[in-house]
Amino acid sequence: MDSSAPPVEKKRDRKRKSRFGCRNCKLRKLKCDETRPHCVRCRTYGVLCNFEFNVPDLQPLSEERAKQEIVRRSGFSSPRSTISNAIWADDGSTFFMLDVQDQELFNRFRYRTVYSLGGSAMVDIYENHMFEVSFTCPFLMHGTLAVAAVHDRYLGVTPTHRRSLREAYHWSQCTILFKKWLSQPIKEEHKDPLWATAGTLAILTFSSINVCFPEEAWPLGAPDSSDLEWLRLGTGKMALWHLVDPLRPESVFRIMSETFEYMRRPLPAKGTDGVSVELVQLCGLDESSTRENNPYFTVVHGLSRLLEVPKGEASQGRVMMVSSHMHNEFGTCLEKKDPVALLLLGLWYTRARESKWWIDLRTRYELPAICTYLQRYHRDNSAIQALIPWDKIMVPM
Repeated sequence: MDSSAPPVEKKRDRKRKSRFGCRNCKLRKLKCDETRPHCVRCRTYGVLCNFEFNVPDLQPLSEERAKQEIVRRSGFSSPRSTISNAIWADDGSTFFMLDVQDQELFNRFRYRTVYSLGGSAMVDIYENHMFEVSFTCPFLMHGTLAVAAVHDRYLGVTPTHRRSLREAYHWSQCTILFKKWLSQPIKEEHKDPLWATAGTLAILTFSSINVCFPEEAWPLGAPDSSDLEWLRLGTGKMALWHLVDPLRPESVFRIMSETFEYMRRPLPAKGTDGVSVELVQLCGLDESSTRENNPYFTVVHGLSRLLEVPKGEASQGRVMMVSSHMHNEFGTCLEKKDPVALLLLGLWYTRARESKWWIDLRTRYELPAICTYLQRYHRDNSAIQALIPWDKIMVPM
């Protein structure tokens, strides 16, 4: 009987439940995958995993420890020797040299940020294609470095709420070069890098909320030309779709077809099926409502599907499907600070922030700004007041 004990113990060890997960995941109330020494949740979030007691809770991955922890278990050689003192050029017309800080940004993007972009499919795309391509496409390299800098701010690696000069420089150069390439006939070899760069610009634009307090954020703060710029860029990205077609047979993005297809799933053409009574009343829907006669129709139908998903399980496709309909008449309503449109956007933020850190970065400021605006200027609208998601607000530090 005693001789059979060791095998039983080993078998139980291999099938441990999540209660043995790291302390970080327990603090964040997430299910830990228990991969040692660095679980996927911690790697994606940008903190050192703390199965061991000598690692503090939610400790950011510092420059040296990141290389020790992540490079060692990934099996990849550090790109430092590859990119040190090198110049990135495209056909000899555009080039720039990465200094030491840029090199470290590249390291952090490669070994940390890329895991937070779009799951294993996106990691494969970058590891097998985009990292190499970025050395010959400066517009993509600039975008990559700018996103890494924003992620630093989100994780607190850079102790500031506002953009650094380096982040702003790389974003600016990415935008200038991106527009330059779009103004020319697009060759096959540039279609995927351009689509990847459009993705970095979308992240940069969405996370670009250069404020310190919710009172400074839209719709409460002083009007700014960048207000809702993320929404306008989203419309432009769908126009780019037709130019580069990321689902074409030669595209490396074809492996993300399931996400793309979910974003384009059809919504009901008419009526109120699947929408809660409260939202039906709020949006003035009835059985004759369509996207043509009600500006909230497509957004509230998509949002209703998203709100049904259990907390923490909203996919990128579900989240982006809703935002892809926030244009035309609905976008006009947002620009006019229409209270119903603002409330729908706020409800979307409460679930979208769970899926991507750059959405959470904007939500930290705009969600409380939206809620305060609705309370302050539409206090007599009982339907609005009843649905304001005060319980989902986290005060920015």
